[in-house]
Amino acid sequence: MVHTHWEYDSICPHCGRTNHVKAPAGEHVVRVHCTHCSHGYEYTHVVQQFSEVVDSDEENT
Repeated sequence: MVHTHWEYDSICPHCGRTNHVKAPAGEHVVRVHCTHCSHGYEYTHVVQQFSEVVDSDEENT
């Protein structure tokens, strides 16, 4: 069975820096934990553009 996930960039509204996010395919609204903010600011991101990535089956065999 082929598994996929989405990858996209999200700009933190608090610090303005870019976070690279990986989420299960089909998740259109996600909570993002900013890796740049000192106390780990969290915000909601609505996915509009993404790259679909096929997960490798080699990990499961």
